[in-house]
Amino acid sequence: MKKTLPLEHAYRLINHGPVTLLTTHYRGRRNVCTIAWAMPVDAAVVAVVVSAGNYSFRAVRETGEFVLNIPGRGLLGAVLGCGSVSGEACDKFRRFGLTPIKARKVKAPRIAECIGHLECRVIPGHGKLAREHDLFLARVEAAAVERGLFGAQWKIDEPRARTLHHLGGTAFGVLSGRRPR
Repeated sequence: MKKTLPLEHAYRLINHGPVTLLTTHYRGRRNVCTIAWAMPVDAAVVAVVVSAGNYSFRAVRETGEFVLNIPGRGLLGAVLGCGSVSGEACDKFRRFGLTPIKARKVKAPRIAECIGHLECRVIPGHGKLAREHDLFLARVEAAAVERGLFGAQWKIDEPRARTLHHLGGTAFGVLSGRRPR
């Protein structure tokens, strides 16, 4: 079960640089795309890079919205799979065992198995960034996180919240959760 995350703390879901699963809803079809380049710009704005050759790029450009879903380490297989096939060729939700759930503010679905979600709308006027760098700036409209994963001051403290971090190719790292000495 998810609980609402205050928008002023939404950036903490991606501030540590995890791999995300970007979902879209375009022309009646939902899709999932693995994204390694997502980052907070400020507390309510994110930047994502989506390759212009991807089906998801067209979906984001045309609809102006998406959801950044934050997978835990248990979804490594889905992360690899969703990053290796086109959404034009198959239903990635079905193929990789992901459950779409209704988002609160956008048409793109959230992924039930993910630990957190940022529902986003592209900020108008940044078409040049998309054309030249495959980059979209978006405002976070809603955020949710799995209950029990955030500790004091909305910091990720729970071991179940170990996120995946892309190291290149098919190599990924996982946060240890240990405090530096």
